[in-house]
Amino acid sequence: MFVRIVRTCVAMKRTVFDFRGFKFRILFYKHGYAVHYTEHVVDPRDGREKLVMADPHNRFSVIVYDVVKGVVEEEIPVPGKTLPNPHTAHLLLEDVPVVNGKAGDILCADRDGRWVLIDRDEKKVKWSLSLSDAEWPHDIIPVEGGFVVTDYGAGGSGGFVRKVSFSGATLWSLPMSNAAKISKIFSFTASGIHGSSFGGDYIVVQNSVVGRVYEVSDDGRIVWRCPRGYGETNSTWLFKPHSAFRLGLAELGGNLTVVGLEAGGGIIAVDRNCRPVWGVTSAYSHIPAPYYKPSAYGLFETTHVFPTLWGTIGAVDFMGYAGSAVIEIVEVPKAPLAWILALGVDPGNGMWLDPPLEILDRESIAIDIVNHGEAKVKWSLYVTRQPALVELEQNIAWQLYSSSIVEPGSMQSIELNNKRRLFTYARMYLEKVGNGRGALSVFVVWL
Repeated sequence: MFVRIVRTCVAMKRTVFDFRGFKFRILFYKHGYAVHYTEHVVDPRDGREKLVMADPHNRFSVIVYDVVKGVVEEEIPVPGKTLPNPHTAHLLLEDVPVVNGKAGDILCADRDGRWVLIDRDEKKVKWSLSLSDAEWPHDIIPVEGGFVVTDYGAGGSGGFVRKVSFSGATLWSLPMSNAAKISKIFSFTASGIHGSSFGGDYIVVQNSVVGRVYEVSDDGRIVWRCPRGYGETNSTWLFKPHSAFRLGLAELGGNLTVVGLEAGGGIIAVDRNCRPVWGVTSAYSHIPAPYYKPSAYGLFETTHVFPTLWGTIGAVDFMGYAGSAVIEIVEVPKAPLAWILALGVDPGNGMWLDPPLEILDRESIAIDIVNHGEAKVKWSLYVTRQPALVELEQNIAWQLYSSSIVEPGSMQSIELNNKRRLFTYARMYLEKVGNGRGALSVFVVWL
């Protein structure tokens, strides 16, 4: 316990930087190091806290950094000369005898299209995995009965997330272009009451322009995804996400998924409904051409987010003059967040866009209602000041805030001013007026 306190105090002494209320400490920055991935672990070989980092762009190596001493302890170049790797690097925290893995060895992808296990003492490959359909191996994590791996694909085609046995046999496989980083979900406490899983075991990120975060079960089922698709409700568009992890051990699914965004330079946390709760990010545009837009919070291209051993959130961002920085987030400001309440939905004879919007801690909610369909659609926005919505135990008094009919091919806007915390919840109802195909989208920006 004493050692842990000392380590925390060392970290607390680092300078806190502040960009418009986004406060962070720099855990690692070194001229010429283009770190893309970091994990914060206790090294099983000496019991000390280490940052295990991967640089696929400048040094093509795995870097082991002693957090307390503030020194690079080891740097291990990966084999090969073709692919920009390693994009991740994982320290084995326990032995994996089937592949002769010793605690402290390193799992990563090399530059020759393999997933490899590197002997930390000899600095040599002691085990490797090659798959015939792999184009750009990205990540690999040890799991019960084998490994889960991702392949990024090439040129926008190919790519997968796959569980393989220790011998390389496929146990299950999901096609996924631009499949990037994987993180394990903690699952449940010993009591079985508190947990972080929505039914799956791994978080897998798809690094597309509007990418997705998937929760995948150990038998290869997708049990949760964000954002959702056309014709569905509740989504947050994620611009080139490359990593994510599940934060929290709350009951009844009350946890967050923290996502790092390469485009729009930022970090965003979404709830189980794929609605944004907090974040610092920017918008994204292809006009006049695709480009990554730096955020106003000092972030340029956030390639990784990770949990620290101190219970805080770490991130990797290409904010440096000649390299990327590994940071620890100290404070996130209240910032506007954009999301999609509905995308091309057909309301039919009527539908609520549930769950109701929690707006007690939101100052302003701006809404655009866009009709892409052939039929007129009537929308109605209701609000309430009731602090709890429990329909089986009480009558909920909804009052109409605004209502209108949106014509096909047109858009209407409304702003709900909540600066004085007048309302606790808002709820929108849609219904078609007349015949024809219905397709309505509702875009939200809240602060």
